[in-house]
Amino acid sequence: MKKKQISDESLNRIIKYLAITLLFFGVIFLAMQFSDFWNWILAAIKTVAVPVLLAYFTSLIVFPVIKYLEKKGVGPRGFSLAIVFVLTVSIIFAGFYYLIPRIVEEITNFFNRDVQTIITYLQTGLRDDFIFGTDIYDQVYTYVTETDIISSTLDSMIPNLINTLTDSLIPLLSSVILLPILLIYYLLDYEVISEKIRSVVPQKNAKNVAELGSRLNNTIGAYLRGQVFLMVVLGIVATIVYRLIGLKYYLVFGVLVGITNVIPYFGQIIAAVPPIIYTFIATTGPGPITVLAVNLTLQFIEGNIFQPLIIGHQLSMHPIVIIISILFFGSLFGFVGIIFASPLAASLRVIYNFYREKKQEKKLNTKAEANTS
Repeated sequence: MKKKQISDESLNRIIKYLAITLLFFGVIFLAMQFSDFWNWILAAIKTVAVPVLLAYFTSLIVFPVIKYLEKKGVGPRGFSLAIVFVLTVSIIFAGFYYLIPRIVEEITNFFNRDVQTIITYLQTGLRDDFIFGTDIYDQVYTYVTETDIISSTLDSMIPNLINTLTDSLIPLLSSVILLPILLIYYLLDYEVISEKIRSVVPQKNAKNVAELGSRLNNTIGAYLRGQVFLMVVLGIVATIVYRLIGLKYYLVFGVLVGITNVIPYFGQIIAAVPPIIYTFIATTGPGPITVLAVNLTLQFIEGNIFQPLIIGHQLSMHPIVIIISILFFGSLFGFVGIIFASPLAASLRVIYNFYREKKQEKKLNTKAEANTS
C-alpha cells in the first residue's frame, strides 16, 4: 500500500513551527545568559511602576469626588483638588490621632501583662494541652533543647526576613512619599494626560482605546472604592463585636481585620490567627471557638452580603484566579503587588473581555456584509 505523501503546504507549516520553537528557546537561552541585566531592568521597571500604579489607582478613588464638586460649581480644578486633598489628609490624620495612642496603649499592655503569661504557658501549660500527648511533647522538647535547631533556624531566618522587609518596605515608603506629588499633578491634568495617551495610539484604534480606558477606569475605580469602604466597615464591625464578646485588645485585633481585608481570602485568615492564638492561651475572656465563629461569620457576611452589595457581582472573580494573581503580582511587585493583585487581575479580565467583544463584533459585521453582497 502506497504511503500518503506529505504535501508541500503541510511541510512548510511544520518547518515554520519548528523554526518558531527553536527561535523561542534560543531567545530564552540568550536571556538566561544575561540574567543580571534582566534583573536590573526588572528592578528599574518596578521602581517606576509601583508609584505610578499607586497614583493611578488612588486617582480612580479620588477623581469622581473632584468631578462631583465641579458639577456642583466648585472650581477651578485646583480648588476642588485642594478641598479633596485637605479633607483626605484631615480624615487620615484624625484617624491616626484617635487610633494610634490607643493601639500603642494596648500593645504596651500586652507586653507588660501578657507576654510572661504566654512564655509560662509555652514552658509548662502547652505540655498538658499538646494534641499528640505528653510523651510526644517530651520527646520533641528534649530534641529541641538538646540541639541548636531553634538558634540555627533563627540565625538563618532573621537575616532573610530583614532583607525581605528591606526590599519591600523601601520601595513602598518611597512610593508613599512620591504618591501625593504624582497624584496632584495627575489629577490636575487628568484629561490632558488621557488625551496625550490617546494621541500616541493610531487613529484607527483611538476609539477602541478610549472605550477600553473608560471601562478600565469604571471597573477598577468601583472595585477600589468598594474595597476601601469594606476595609473601614469590617474594621469597625470587628472591633465592636470583639468588644461585645469581651476580647482583650479588641481595637488592635479589629484594626487588623480591616487592614488585612485588602488581601483577598488570605487576609481574613491572617486576621483570625492572632486573636485565636491569644484566646487559646489567655485565662480570661472568650474562648478560641467563639473568636473563630466570629471571624467565620464576618467572612461569610463580607463575601455574601457586603461584596455583592458594595462591589457588585460583575467584579467578582473565581478564587483560583485571585490566588494566582496574588502569587504572580506579589512576585513581581512585592507587598504592593499582593495588595493590588485583584484590581490588576480585574484589569486583565476587562481587557480580555473587550478583545473578545470586538472580535465577535468583527465576525458579525463580516457575516452581515457577506449576506448583503
